[in-house]
Amino acid sequence: MPVTRERVDPIHTPDDLGLVHRRWILPDDAQRTVALPQLARLWRGLLDLGVLDTNQEVTLERMLLPAGEVSAQDLPAVASAGALLAGSGAASLVTQVVWTNEEGRRDPYAEAGESDPEGFRDYTLYAVDGGARLFLPLVPSRICCGGCGAWTLLEVTGFGEGALLDLARACPECGAALDLSRDKGELRTGARFLLEELVCCAALSIELLLEPAQEELPDAAVSDLLRACFGSYDELADDGVPAAT
Repeated sequence: MPVTRERVDPIHTPDDLGLVHRRWILPDDAQRTVALPQLARLWRGLLDLGVLDTNQEVTLERMLLPAGEVSAQDLPAVASAGALLAGSGAASLVTQVVWTNEEGRRDPYAEAGESDPEGFRDYTLYAVDGGARLFLPLVPSRICCGGCGAWTLLEVTGFGEGALLDLARACPECGAALDLSRDKGELRTGARFLLEELVCCAALSIELLLEPAQEELPDAAVSDLLRACFGSYDELADDGVPAAT
């Protein structure tokens, strides 16, 4: 059964979110390893800074690799960082929805104390532990083999709002092994990228009602926290997408 994530606040939740903006933050090197303790410190840091709400539950979803069933449970926020440490050999995510008008809430996209835009923030941290899979935040509809040049449909295992790429995949046309440095993926927009620019072992997604004016996080403390975990990182924008479910 698919696992869905609901926004349950009876006061703030809009009746129809429609399409939203999602910002993906991920290491700028697909080969860079991000250990589970680093990710736990990142999530704990977001709680300590007031970006996340320590008084609300966090949802944990986990899929045992290579491709098992997805389990889900709600945890106290203070326990959620530690739960990431138990994700060895699995794909895991932790997620929480907060609102910018909540007292004491820190918005990484605020400018001069004003949120941009106002409304909800859906924070989800993804971790893939295991060498046979990588995470695709932006999922290509098809990929091009760098060996024979054939474009073929890409079958992936969905996880959260992204998917898991099987590194053992071979080109169905010529049998060549997957090569992140030469194979290309085509996104729903028609844009094409090398797979090494699209995959990662960890990512933070931030979902907002509208695209913020800033292309990069203006909050220095949150940026420093991300850099301590990911090293140098990229921010990928995905606009006009369905809200997380």
